[in-house]
Amino acid sequence: MKAVQMSETGGPEVLRVIEVPTPVLKPGEVLVRTHAIGVAFPDLLVRSGRYPWMPKLPYVPGNEVSGHVVDANGSSRLKNDQPVFFTSWDMGFAGGLYAEYVAVREQAPWVLPPGIDLDEAASLFNYIVAWLLLHHGARGAETRCVLLHGASGGMGTALAELAKLDGSTVIGTAGSDEKCAFLKTRGVDHALNYKNGPLPERVLELTEGRGVDIVFNHLAGNSFVEDMKMLAPLGLIVSYAALGGMPDVDLFRGMRANIDRSPALRVIGTHVFDKMPQVRDNACKAVIALLADGRIAPAITTRLPLTEAPRAHQMMESRESIGKILLKP
Repeated sequence: MKAVQMSETGGPEVLRVIEVPTPVLKPGEVLVRTHAIGVAFPDLLVRSGRYPWMPKLPYVPGNEVSGHVVDANGSSRLKNDQPVFFTSWDMGFAGGLYAEYVAVREQAPWVLPPGIDLDEAASLFNYIVAWLLLHHGARGAETRCVLLHGASGGMGTALAELAKLDGSTVIGTAGSDEKCAFLKTRGVDHALNYKNGPLPERVLELTEGRGVDIVFNHLAGNSFVEDMKMLAPLGLIVSYAALGGMPDVDLFRGMRANIDRSPALRVIGTHVFDKMPQVRDNACKAVIALLADGRIAPAITTRLPLTEAPRAHQMMESRESIGKILLKP
């Protein structure tokens, strides 16, 4: 079978297509033929060597996959031809998902309800993370109005969709007019091109001076200081990634400078939920139910052959892509 493996860290070129034997099952494992593989930001962190929990190399990456059980191996829980979905969380971060077949312990896969589109199911990792950010990362904050940085990607579109389901007004930022137009088709209330001038003044104008209750920020760097200026009183910044690196400004001084808004900052990583597996499982159940009920529709815009995994990573890193990218074995 074909798999995509990295033997060193670096740019997209370190992802190499290899031929390996189809997995031989151990007791308690089942074999899944992959239908679609979601490309997620943690994949890029692992590939580039920036992930705090780096696996041993060589390594076959991957965080989310949908497919069918092709060998239930005597399982009492699963049977052949069942449609399933699982994430790296469900399999102890063992990797191996950029592949045509995956051997996984029988307890790991989530059995999907009949009729679910398996391409859409392969996009659920973003929704699980978005659910956790909204319902746990942002707990204690109002959700009347939220701002999403970089709202046009797989993570941003998932956050926007769940926030709208919660009744929030959603302001999304993006780096081009094309991406802003895309956000409007996804139900975002206000789409702002961040290249067209400072955001705080525009956000305060949109909110009649009140500001937003929550800013979901995957940038870090020095962006928090600007975020504080557009928070509503008792507003919260949820920092869930750090594409812009670490701040080199005094954050506490910045918070004191905006004390009239009493800003709060929560730094959250999904690995905190390793200590709360039931919370994580509840999030997965919730988003599968939303997909089955047709209440969410993942923004899949790009499907590439598995062999073009380097191209998928390049598209994400260059911010060329819009919406969700899938790899198809």
